[in-house]
Formats: sequence, structure tokens, C-alpha cells
Amino acid sequence: MAPMVRRAGWSLMALVLFCLTASAQTPQPPGAQPPGGGRGGPQGPPVVSPEVNRDRTITVRVYAPKATEIRITGEILNGAQPVTMTKGEDGIWSATLGPLPPDIYTYAFNIDGVSTPDPRNPWLKLVAGTGLTTQVEVPGDGLQYYDSKPVPHGLLQIVTYESKATGATRQAYVYTPPDYNRTTTKYPVLYLLHGGGDLDPGWSMTGRAHVIMDNLIAEKKARPMIVVMPLARGGGSLGLGPSGMSPGIAAAGNVTPGPGRGAGAPGAGGPPPAPIGPVPMQAFAQDFVGDLLPTIEKTFRVSSRPEDRAIGGLSAGGAATINTSFSRPDLFRYIVIMSAGGQNLEQAYPKFFEHSAAAAKQMKLIWLAAGDGDFALNGTRGIDETLTKNGIKHSFKVTPGRHEWRLWRPHLYEFAQLLFQDQSTRETR
Repeated sequence: MAPMVRRAGWSLMALVLFCLTASAQTPQPPGAQPPGGGRGGPQGPPVVSPEVNRDRTITVRVYAPKATEIRITGEILNGAQPVTMTKGEDGIWSATLGPLPPDIYTYAFNIDGVSTPDPRNPWLKLVAGTGLTTQVEVPGDGLQYYDSKPVPHGLLQIVTYESKATGATRQAYVYTPPDYNRTTTKYPVLYLLHGGGDLDPGWSMTGRAHVIMDNLIAEKKARPMIVVMPLARGGGSLGLGPSGMSPGIAAAGNVTPGPGRGAGAPGAGGPPPAPIGPVPMQAFAQDFVGDLLPTIEKTFRVSSRPEDRAIGGLSAGGAATINTSFSRPDLFRYIVIMSAGGQNLEQAYPKFFEHSAAAAKQMKLIWLAAGDGDFALNGTRGIDETLTKNGIKHSFKVTPGRHEWRLWRPHLYEFAQLLFQDQSTRETR
């Protein structure tokens, strides 16, 4: 069956509507404002939340007259402990946080022990395994690198395909650059993988990968490329049938985390970075090689040469990146690993390390990064040490940040500028 391709705008809207419906159908925490209430009608007084103030503080509110305690969780805390909100006489709880640096933040309410998104904020984010959270942007003095600017825009499309490897219907979000439909060029391709706490829309809806790429290409800082953002785990994509991913499905990866690797962060990358596993490859890698890669190369004008193919991922997606690229190094010349942990790489991928001299010679880029407050830092450092020990050239950088999207968006902005810069590898038809 031929893959189905559609523009992502309506599907993203459908996902948002799905989130809103799911939120409305979820039993409300004790004392919480019913969905749709709080607009001055019989269900409560007017509630505005979130409210971004001029001094870059954020005020959040929720109407919950019967609640006894409400706390705020998420990236909005900027690394601090959960904040307890204050209850007003009108039953509206509120708190003001910050000031915060310009960026995009997730947050949720914990109402008497039950986590819930902000019912007044429609900008929802699906979190695999834990439900929903909400997002808010603190603007800077001007447009940021992740904000849409008046530049030529590419297309964000969705490819739906049948996966023999997983026995499920899956989809991938695909970005094509602005000139794609006006050239005959075969473009290089980046396969960009989300973490264990996200789904296939993660890199577009929260990571804003397509917006970042538009800006980089317009500024001539990155080569025009196709970016494929698939479901980076086993199972099927959400909402496509009974094989769709359920919250209990584990992220791509093969063995349990090693000691000292830390615990997951809800609403960020998800569970601890899925560790590295032995060959044979697990469900995602099998799907990638047998189903996703052929689908993309049949559907889009992408170069099939390894010199024009990159793979990168964060957290559990970083582990899936290692599992796929170290098992099949013949497919890639660019590997990006963000905030991923693992150990015993040499035992897990003996062929890769037995031929480390060849790997060192053929790879054009192996780029590792983690945050200085990232629970995956030690795991990523372990990968760095293993590659160094085996003489495999790579880069490893530690940047300010924790295990969250505020770390990975700037990572994409940086490493995308390093991909496919050898003009001699360009393939055209």
C-alpha cells in the first residue's frame, strides 16, 4: 500500500482538538474548575491563565473553590521546587513565577495530588505515559531563533505508512525546505527522533524544528535539507487504529538503565534515556531500516547516499539513534546524540567497535551534547569516553540546561548548521 501524504496543518489542529477532547473527558481533580467554566457564567468567575506580564513574569490561575492545595510543576519553575498557589476568596488560585528568560515552558497544576493541565490554556502538549501538560512562551525583545519570521517557509507534511516490523500503522512528520517544489535536487535528509515522553509531533509542536530550519536556511546558516520526524518507538501512531501507541509502551531501547543514570522528568524527555541494547535491533530500528527509510526514499526526493543521511535524537531517541546507527553504520555519515545514556557499548555493538578505525574514517560528524543540569549528563559522558578510547573522532559539549526542550531546541539550531556542509557530496538530478 502506498504511503499517504498530507499537510500537517490540519493534523496538528486535529491533535490539538484531540487533546482538548481528552482533557474534557478526563475526570477533574477534586475541586477543579469544570472544562468550559470560569468565563463569568454560573460555573465561576472569569479566569485568565496564563498571563505573561511585561516584566517576563507569568501569572497562572485556576478556579477550584473546593481544592485544599494546588501546586505548579514543570519547566516554568526554571529548576526550582514546585510552587504552592494562593487561594483567593472567589475560589481562584493564583501564583506569579519568574521573571523567566525568553523561551517556551511547560507547566501543569497538581490539585490535591492529581496532575492536570491548565484548563484555561489551549496550548496543550501530549506527554506519553502521563497525559497532558500545557505550554507558554515568554517573548524576548525580538523574534527568537524558534519563532516564525517573515522568510520563505517550507512545508510540514505527514506520511502515514504500514510498518511490517511493528505490525502497526505509523506516521512521520516530514519537513521539506522552501524550494523543494521548484528544483530537481535530491536533498540530504535528517532523521530526528523525539524522547520517551513525546510522540511523533513532538519535534514540530514543541521543538519547532520546521520553524528553526526555515530560519536557518533563510539565513544561509544551514543547507536546505529534508527533516523526517517519526514515531521513535514501537507500536503504532496515536489515533490511527487499535494498534496505536498506548501509554504503557516503552520507548525505543533495549535494556534497563545503568546505575547513576537518573530518573525521568515528566513532560521533558520522558523516562531515563533508554539504554543501549544488543543486536538484533529492536522495533524502531527494524521499522527504520525496513519500512520508514524505503517509504521516505520512495515518497520524497532524498539522496540515498550515506553521505547525505543523518540521524539524531534526544534522550530515548538518542538511545534509538545509537541502536540504529551503530548497528548499521553503513547507512549514515552524521550521528547526533543528545542527553542519552548507556553503557557497555563495545559489548552491545562489537562489529562497530571492532572496525573503529573504519568508523572513525567514514563518519563526517558524531556530535554529543547534554546539559550541565541534565540527569543524562553522566550517561552522555560515558559515550564520549567510549568513543575517545576507541579513537573515533567526535565532539562532546556540555551546555547550560536540564533534561527538557529548552536544552534541545538550541542543540538543533547548532548541529543543523554542521550537517552536509561538504558541497562535493551534493547529489542532483
